[in-house]
Amino acid sequence: MRLFPWFAPRLAVAALSLFASAVLRAQDASVPAPAAGEVAAEETEPTIKGIELKRPGGGYLGVRTEGVVLRVTFYDDKKKETAADAVRISARWRDESRSRFAVLLPTAPETLSSPGIFYRPFNYTVYLVLIGADDKEIESHSLRLTGSDA
Repeated sequence: MRLFPWFAPRLAVAALSLFASAVLRAQDASVPAPAAGEVAAEETEPTIKGIELKRPGGGYLGVRTEGVVLRVTFYDDKKKETAADAVRISARWRDESRSRFAVLLPTAPETLSSPGIFYRPFNYTVYLVLIGADDKEIESHSLRLTGSDA
């Protein structure tokens, strides 16, 4: 029996698509689906607010501005907030007219903040010195604070 000439190509395409979908379903069945909790844990990697600075002894600092206030938050190696090991931070920078200086003091267990003295537009190189409980320097950092860091 002879098939119509237009019927044979359509039959081949239909057979090929059924075969391909069966193969794809078999591959999907062999890979176990992750649990809902695992997917959420992988998608939400902790982030550091502001400019991220790696600490030499491990951990991170997050430096950000909120309005005209400079805030430094302490993070551990897993990028989760942790208690600050500095009792104060000395910050200095230069604007158009002169050198400026501020002391950041604790406002929360993991955050030190400055008085509101950082004026826009932000275009500063800021030097930070972390000072411990024994009035000795723990570490120092420098960073570029620009208008996009607000």
